[in-house]
Amino acid sequence: MEKLKFLLALGLLSVVALLGHFEGNKSIVPTGEAVILNGNTSGLAKYGDWLYMVLNESTHPLLVYDIRDPTKPRLVRYLPAPGWPMRCRVIGDWLWTVHGNGEGFFHLADPSNPRFSLLLTEGPNLRRLERVWSRDEWRPEFRGQKFLVHPCLTYSSCATESTLFYGTLENTTEIYDLRQPQRPKLLATISEGAPANLVGNLLFIASNNRLSVYDVAEPSRPKRLGAIDGASFQELTANEFSLRGSAVTYGDRQLFVVIRRNLRNFLGIAQGPFEGAQCGIAVFDVSDWNKPVLLGWYVLPQVVSDFTTLVYHKGHVFVSDAAFGLRVFDVRNPKNIRQVAADRQGGELSAIALFPKRKLLCVGQNITGGLVFVDVSNPQRPQVLSHLHLAPCRFWGNMAVYKDRYLYAQGDFSRPRPGFSALFVVDAQDPRNPKLAAVIPGVSRAYGIVVVDRYLYTSGGDIFDLSEPEKPRRLDIRLPCSGYQIAYQEPYLFVANFAGEGEGEAQQGALYVVDISQRENPKLIGKLLLPLGHRVITMAFLGKHLFLGWAQRSGGRRPSGLLVAVDISEPTKPRIANQWDVSKDLGFNEAITYTHIWTDGKFLFLGVYHRWVAMFEVSKHPQLSLKLVSKLGNLPTAWIMTGEPGTIYRICLDRVMVLRYQP
Repeated sequence: MEKLKFLLALGLLSVVALLGHFEGNKSIVPTGEAVILNGNTSGLAKYGDWLYMVLNESTHPLLVYDIRDPTKPRLVRYLPAPGWPMRCRVIGDWLWTVHGNGEGFFHLADPSNPRFSLLLTEGPNLRRLERVWSRDEWRPEFRGQKFLVHPCLTYSSCATESTLFYGTLENTTEIYDLRQPQRPKLLATISEGAPANLVGNLLFIASNNRLSVYDVAEPSRPKRLGAIDGASFQELTANEFSLRGSAVTYGDRQLFVVIRRNLRNFLGIAQGPFEGAQCGIAVFDVSDWNKPVLLGWYVLPQVVSDFTTLVYHKGHVFVSDAAFGLRVFDVRNPKNIRQVAADRQGGELSAIALFPKRKLLCVGQNITGGLVFVDVSNPQRPQVLSHLHLAPCRFWGNMAVYKDRYLYAQGDFSRPRPGFSALFVVDAQDPRNPKLAAVIPGVSRAYGIVVVDRYLYTSGGDIFDLSEPEKPRRLDIRLPCSGYQIAYQEPYLFVANFAGEGEGEAQQGALYVVDISQRENPKLIGKLLLPLGHRVITMAFLGKHLFLGWAQRSGGRRPSGLLVAVDISEPTKPRIANQWDVSKDLGFNEAITYTHIWTDGKFLFLGVYHRWVAMFEVSKHPQLSLKLVSKLGNLPTAWIMTGEPGTIYRICLDRVMVLRYQP
């Protein structure tokens, strides 16, 4: 009992000491967090009754599902994996995950919990091949001796324990004997395309709207069994569907192939550059490979989707949808294919908006186009209220809020490039059940949005009248400039553009000052060329200065963070007051530093991509300088932050973190 009293007293003293430290030294203190799934679903593989799915650009990229009941896939585990995997494949008793920036081998002795191996002596022979990681490093003389990881091994290559089916840069398939991995032996070449999948002894080769199949029981003598040409099936062509031969699987003497078509009418877009896809599955009877019979097909109605890989299991097809997550279809009756299960996954967190009166955050997701609403009224326990899935697009940077109810988010579609953008309007009156109110297509790309009175201005130059908040009216007039980010201080807009945009500014960005005293008559009154840079990520006002935080890219060097203070006391003549290299001058010491900033009007808060947030006092004499007040490290990677006096909301790749300080 005495020991218990001592421990309780010690704990109380620790809390008091922490509070005292917090009050006296203005320390930044981590308070609470809400984890939100991130990453982009990109590949599937099966081992018995277990399914493995990888998420690209994720902090936990390997997912393990129990699929003994295909209609109820049960997610049992998230696992770390090297790099950002794009594909995963089973080779014998090993799982292989691969991307250009990382590769992993996992032993499947316990398929519910794959064991990551660091030992080169373990794993299939494929692991011991010499690799070239970058296409820039590839040389023709490497052929047959070294193998390019990205994109060749990344997207298409398949392997057994002794054989590699390698998709080359020339879109052919080379077959190698790997029994001596330091001396791979070329056995055969298939010129019809690159490998799409290997199921047993069947190798599927993808080309444009066409799929070929080979029996590779004898790898040195691949036997062509037949081909399926999407153009020969009138039922598909009449509905403008083509085969995505790179996404295929086989089971029970049937072939399952992804079909896709452009979905221009989605979001009301009848014409223009929008190339969103509607995806589905076609089922073929291939009892005779030379006479395939289309048994049936199904597509997701009015949904933009991106089916990348397929797995067949017990009469069901599992699909990785990069725009959504895992989908499961019952294909036992090809004339009546049904989606029977789905698991929403993915979406790197990269955009933010704050409803200050309601203590509500909206967080936007990259690639998968989701919006997550988070209640932050209790800083210790932020709560995810809802997840609104819209379309596979990028929400990045600052979104805008009007009347503490309406959210405006610019989505940048990027499949295929060049992108196409739209403005999404969401009614968040009930944050547990937000409603999509409107979609305005064809807006200019913008990663910054501000609302001034009843007008919405985007960094892309578009202007909207919000007299009817749920139906913004785009004005005929535009801003006299455009760029990456935008900020407002009455009566001026400040727009920072990309480096490389604008005549005569191939290596420099610029900051523009726009007078909007007359809201519908913007006038460009000032311009400042910025230091060499890639893109301004965030901007914040403090006194007579506008601080810019960005990722800098110069020549062939990797990006490094830059913080610039611009004196805006004379808006017609903005000038750089000071600038700091975040890694060198401010001591963050990171190879890649994207700099995000925020101010509460008193302190300047600076965050860097990987693990740091710091609080600075800004001194104006004898020259503008920064004095470190508090610094917090070992934080998850993050793109952006915002806040209110006493509280910082840091948007990490996979979570919202709440940090507190004494204002």
